Amino acid sequence: MKPSRKWIAGLGVAATGYVLAAGLVAFAVPTDPSLGAVAAPEAAGHTHDHGHAHVDADQAEQLTGPFGAHGDRHPQAPVFETAAEGLTERRRRTMSAMSGHFRAVSATLLSDAGGEEMTQTHADALAALGREIDMLFAVASPAPDNARGALPAIWAHPVRFSQYTAAFRDESARFAQTVRDDGDLVNGLHDLRYYCVACHADFRQR
Repeated sequence: MKPSRKWIAGLGVAATGYVLAAGLVAFAVPTDPSLGAVAAPEAAGHTHDHGHAHVDADQAEQLTGPFGAHGDRHPQAPVFETAAEGLTERRRRTMSAMSGHFRAVSATLLSDAGGEEMTQTHADALAALGREIDMLFAVASPAPDNARGALPAIWAHPVRFSQYTAAFRDESARFAQTVRDDGDLVNGLHDLRYYCVACHADFRQR
């Protein structure tokens, strides 16, 4: 897909759109502080801002395949004791993925990052995740007091919350179609960001 003049025309409107990631990971906080690391309890190591946990090389899980044997120092998620804990982790990872797709589109539209040929892929991924966002809140799993994450209001006022998720679902589908039609992508991205920010304002504990 080639960039159109419409992409450039609205740059000023959405110049701040690149910060969505901080909001999209909003509902990411585990219900139990001990779940902050993805590593299994016995896996020692250090963590990074990107959310991965490292283990020592001698503890790495050995994987084999056509490119030889390799040790994976990023352990898989542990088995969770409750459905709420597991859902919180899955929600956190899914929101992070959504943030990544949004940031990739922002980088293409609002900077010289290139990647126009992948914009549709990212937009379709956002639309696909938007269609299923309600599944990330199927089990009550609010963040602990004074911790960032989902507010109890999500489950206390499900009808109201569903209005927000439906709005994001519809807007993400609209944005994917806008990309397909070579429409006004910058303003389309701005509109999509609005629904994320609005939902976080009312249903996220900052």
